Amino acid sequence: MTKLEKPFINIDEQVEKLIGRGLIIPSVETAKNFLLKTTYYDVINGYKEIFLEQKTSADAEDKFLPNTQFDDLLELYELDNKIRQNSLRILLDIECNFYSALSYAISEKYGESQANYLKKENYKAGNIQSYNRKSERENLLRKISKKIEKPDEQPLIYYKNKYGNIPPWILVKDLTFGQLIVWYKLSSQDIKLKVIKILLGIDANESDKEFFLKSMELFNKFRNRAAHGGRMYNIKTNIQLPYRPGLYGILGITKESYSFGRGMSDYAAFTLALFNFHQNDVKRVFDFIVSTNYNFQKYSEAQPIQSRMILDSLGLPFDYYDRFSQALTVGRLKTNP
Repeated sequence: MTKLEKPFINIDEQVEKLIGRGLIIPSVETAKNFLLKTTYYDVINGYKEIFLEQKTSADAEDKFLPNTQFDDLLELYELDNKIRQNSLRILLDIECNFYSALSYAISEKYGESQANYLKKENYKAGNIQSYNRKSERENLLRKISKKIEKPDEQPLIYYKNKYGNIPPWILVKDLTFGQLIVWYKLSSQDIKLKVIKILLGIDANESDKEFFLKSMELFNKFRNRAAHGGRMYNIKTNIQLPYRPGLYGILGITKESYSFGRGMSDYAAFTLALFNFHQNDVKRVFDFIVSTNYNFQKYSEAQPIQSRMILDSLGLPFDYYDRFSQALTVGRLKTNP
């Protein structure tokens, strides 16, 4: 049996290890209690990087920068938690908006009968998925069929028992965000145009459709990360948001800086995708930015040096709040690509 590279160590050993690496812990008992409730991995491994000295070799042991306190890690942990909560709140609304628009478009075109709206020929096959070598369509319809044949959640059970049919606006309530995106992706062009029209209020062109799909896929990545308590401030996904000069100009992100990763798949990309999605709901975007700025300003007061590093990890410029505020004021959300 292969030995674990990082075997379990008890809470006393964890604290001793941190002290040995130069972390200042004024209250050992407070540190122990916090680590027991949140885990060493979540707090230390998740947020230590910006507080470490540069290693002299790849296998050198971690050493904290002089005067680094346990509270320094906790403050970054708390900031990230606020970013996570703020992000998840708006993402859950987007998920709800999306499934409502999709179910309406599906129902309008095919009706409420599952025998009609789930016909295989209504959807593209999509990509072959590596985990079972079947098409996206086949896998999605198989998962949906299981939910329809043996529903285990309300209101699906009620509609199955009373009507023998589950309409689209009920079915979507039991699908994951990822499954909804695949359903949209495989749908006909008129359904896609209808969904975008409902949500964004525009008659979408090809560029709009590409940006919308990538935005939804990016939202799903961020939603899953946030819902499972993952680190947010330096997240980089495998979804690349297409560069749009008018939108990216809000943050002063040039095509060159984008090519080096800024605003491509990071928190800046997520924020710009939010702006595009909520281009008809300025208040929603403004509330999100105000909340983000409030939390970050509190962190900056306690950690002025690290705050610039965190902004860089987020992909945001130091004057992001002023830039966003100006864009909202002059209506730059409705910029052309």
